[in-house]
Amino acid sequence: MQEKAKNKLMKIAEEYILKNAGNHVEVSNTEDHDDIFVFGYQAKDKKVCLVGQGPILLIKKDGRIFEFGSATGKKQALIIVIKKLNKERLIRLFQEDYNIQNNNYDLIITNLDSDDDEELNDLITVLLRNKIYFLVRDENNNVTREYYTKEKLEETLKQTPVNLGGNFFENLEDVLIDLINTSIYFRWKLSEIK
Repeated sequence: MQEKAKNKLMKIAEEYILKNAGNHVEVSNTEDHDDIFVFGYQAKDKKVCLVGQGPILLIKKDGRIFEFGSATGKKQALIIVIKKLNKERLIRLFQEDYNIQNNNYDLIITNLDSDDDEELNDLITVLLRNKIYFLVRDENNNVTREYYTKEKLEETLKQTPVNLGGNFFENLEDVLIDLINTSIYFRWKLSEIK
């Protein structure tokens, strides 16, 4: 890595550490990988050894940071983040502004071909496989989770666009990847919850 690029990454890492851990620590254990700069931190006072912190991964392209605890090793953290970035890259083919660090989206089915029963059945299969649910408030104002049935989804999907929320047992990115892998022709979008 060029010295200028490394200095820029170190500056971002130092600012992150200062903001999140304080001025009694400094950047340590740096490693450079293709798209990711990995670092950690340790006490400036060499008589003190901090424990509990894990690897911190800085995405070179956009400066986003993924931080892990001590139970996650560097390789494991790299695998997790690379998988996430690959999912994000695929989802961005359909939703340009998608950010995998933001788990605050509603899934909106924008349109279904009313004459295509196979498309509807495929979509319902994906939604059921990913355990989509809705929330119900009872007379005591308690909220419970109820899972959709095939019949309830058929009824719900009659009128599109329909906002299904982000209520899935799995992570939304896994649901989106499942949708894409099942059929790239499903028409959907995400709405960021403010």
